[in-house]
Amino acid sequence: MKLKGLLIDLDGSIYRGDTPLHYSKEFIEFLRERNVKFIFLTNNSTKLPEEYMEKLGKMGISSNIDEILTSGIATAIYLKKIKNQGTAYVIGEKALKKVISDIGWKLCEDEDIVDSVVVGLDREFTFEKLRKANYYIRNGAKFIATNPDKTFPTENGIDPGAGSLVVAVSAASQKRPFVIGKPSPYMGKIAIEKLGLNLEEVGVIGDRIDTDIYFGKRLKVKTFLLLTGVTLKKDLEKSKIKPDFVFENLEYLVKFLKEHLEK
Repeated sequence: MKLKGLLIDLDGSIYRGDTPLHYSKEFIEFLRERNVKFIFLTNNSTKLPEEYMEKLGKMGISSNIDEILTSGIATAIYLKKIKNQGTAYVIGEKALKKVISDIGWKLCEDEDIVDSVVVGLDREFTFEKLRKANYYIRNGAKFIATNPDKTFPTENGIDPGAGSLVVAVSAASQKRPFVIGKPSPYMGKIAIEKLGLNLEEVGVIGDRIDTDIYFGKRLKVKTFLLLTGVTLKKDLEKSKIKPDFVFENLEYLVKFLKEHLEK
């Protein structure tokens, strides 16, 4: 198999909450031994890359800042491309607000008009935030979603994700957002450019059919589904989106790669 780089999901693939999944440390060590490039690609915008580095480090998984791309960082890249300096109303947490502020965009709360409304995961979401987002979008602001994930896995079960808030804002404003994170290919193109590889040399690893695997299909790269997060076998059977490969966990994936990777 001609595989030189991987885009690897985090939540449900490498860990659940603060608990590393089986064989995650060994998996990353295997990739480094085989000189397979990778980028941790997460739709979660609530942490900065350096915070993900710290989180992974506590699990014994080494990484550097160039190996982590969040939907928040990708959103900031997008905003900078559409306008060098602009104004944004952000539904999201500190990390998302920081990366947008760092590119020179002004975060607004009470202005009459803003350039963009950005919606990410916000665990302090309120009706007032929904009201403001609705107002700005109806008055011409571009509606941007960091990602469409309605849920995400934790140690204790499945929690609401950013997509749940995006749906609420979309219903109120009657507008559909431009989506940055998976399954939109936008963030993937940024990641593949960082890897410096051709599409046929890249694979996507994740636990969700509707985002990770669909994302890989849209990029036209190899797809590897892990049954360690949101997707169950029964979901896979019902889905029209079919991954190229399915594994119970990362240990089985490593065994497969040992047999099929080109030397």
